[in-house]
Amino acid sequence: MRIGRVVAGTMALAAATIMATSESAAASVTPRIGSDHTYSGRQNTPSVPLHKGIGVAQHQYRIAVYTGKKDGAGTDANVYITINGTRGSVGPIRLDNSENNFERGKTDRFTLGLRDVGRITSIKISHDNSGKKPGWYLNKVTIDVNAKFSCYRWLAKDEDDHRTWVKLPRDRHH
Repeated sequence: MRIGRVVAGTMALAAATIMATSESAAASVTPRIGSDHTYSGRQNTPSVPLHKGIGVAQHQYRIAVYTGKKDGAGTDANVYITINGTRGSVGPIRLDNSENNFERGKTDRFTLGLRDVGRITSIKISHDNSGKKPGWYLNKVTIDVNAKFSCYRWLAKDEDDHRTWVKLPRDRHH
C-alpha cells in the first residue's frame, strides 16, 4: 500500500499543475505549456493539458478570484485553494503565475486540470501571510460558470477574526 500512496501523491501533484493569467495582463500573456485556450470572449488563458492518471476522472476547472476594491485589499502572500465536492476534495493548490496576482480591484483567472470532485459544494481559500502586505480583502470566487462563492471579508492577521483562511459554501442560487 505504501507504493500506492506514493504513486497517488505523485499523480495528485502532477494533476495540480497550474497555468493562469491575470485579467490585468491577459493581453501580454504567452502560453508556456499547452496551447491557447479561450476562457471567455476577451481572455486568452493558457491551459495545461489534463493529467492522465490511471483510472482518475479529470476535470478542467476555470477559477476566477475577485479581489475587493478597499484600500490595501491586495495581497503579496501565496494564495491556496481547496475544492470540495460530492466525490471528494483536491488541494490545497497554490494559485500562482508570473503575473502580479490578487491586486486591489482585479480579477485573476486560473485554469487547473485536476481530479473531478463532482458537484462542487464548498471551497477553502487561504494565504500564508507572507510578503510585505499579506492582508487580503476577497470579494468572491467563481469556478466554471455555475459555482459562486461569496466572501466579502478580510483574510488578515490584523483584521476581522485574524484568520488568513475561510471555508465558503457554494452560494444557494448557483
